[in-house]
Amino acid sequence: MYKIIILGVIISIIYYEITEVSPGGIIVPGYIALYLNQPDRILATILLSIITLAIVNILSKHIIIYGKRRFGITIITSLMLSQSIQKAISFFSFSLLFATTSIGFVIPGLIAQDVNKQGILKTLTSMIFVAIIVRLIDILLVYGVML
Repeated sequence: MYKIIILGVIISIIYYEITEVSPGGIIVPGYIALYLNQPDRILATILLSIITLAIVNILSKHIIIYGKRRFGITIITSLMLSQSIQKAISFFSFSLLFATTSIGFVIPGLIAQDVNKQGILKTLTSMIFVAIIVRLIDILLVYGVML
């Protein structure tokens, strides 16, 4: 697990240096790469990111939010939403069909922050592209060492 996260950070930094587009934050593609075999969790994470961003944008109409304050509020909102959804799933004992949860508590907030800065298309395409590259490199390293 840690190997993919570290590889994700390295590839994210390289990607950003080449394209000047952030793939959702430097740790996000590594986590997404871990869950490429669970697209429902990736979609739940993206949906939670969009909801987080919408809430922060609504809040910003009523209070002054910028810079580090905005980042902090985005992360806290993501954390609160993730926790609320987890509690609701366990409280109501939803079936597994509806029990899809996001990846982590902070990852949706990091994605929301980048979507706010550079737009949804750039962020999500970069995030998925880098996650796939990370996963492919991981597979090559595992099978390369085993051969």
